[in-house]
Amino acid sequence: MNNDTKIKIILLDDHLIFRDGLKSLLAQDDQFAIIGEASDAEQLFKLLERVIPDILIADISLPDESGIEVTRRIQSHYQCISVLILSMHSSQEYVLSALDAGAKGYLPKDCSASELKEAIQTLSKGEAYFSPTVSGTILKHLSRTNLKGAENIKLTSRETEILRLAANGKSNKEIASDLFISPRTVDCHKNHIMQKLSLKNTAELILYAVRHGLVNP
Repeated sequence: MNNDTKIKIILLDDHLIFRDGLKSLLAQDDQFAIIGEASDAEQLFKLLERVIPDILIADISLPDESGIEVTRRIQSHYQCISVLILSMHSSQEYVLSALDAGAKGYLPKDCSASELKEAIQTLSKGEAYFSPTVSGTILKHLSRTNLKGAENIKLTSRETEILRLAANGKSNKEIASDLFISPRTVDCHKNHIMQKLSLKNTAELILYAVRHGLVNP
């Protein structure tokens, strides 16, 4: 497979042996190309000055800055990069924080090789991927969230489509391209949706979309 058609990946983890293991695993599949690696946030952002991946696979625990803060910075400056969190932390606090920061995927480090590859492929298509355990954590927490007031509010067809695309992990730029509108218009629609449904964050938006059959849990 030509390098231009491969899914380009950067690894961010402070354990060299773990990065080596990931490189060895993904090198067995010719649809992936590891184009760089970093052990901390400083190395990563220096690397991003030279190369831009499709996917960043990041740990949460880093020496200088958390993977969650890195995700937030990526979403601010490199929206074309999808962040897949691969971490030993799978508690509610970490999962929801990563989601709110803009992570498009979240897997525990004990996931299978096949699930990791599936997650990378899913994110490369502009969709979100969360392991069953992580999805359960999200939905269990959010099932206690009071969204009753939103159940009887009707969205327009355009709002519904933007909600579906956003809940699937697409950026404003990607949604704008799909719908032939400007990113600013997408942002205005999303803000209006959140206000209209009294949703506080991305996690609640995804729960609403799941409950209404716009995305799969």
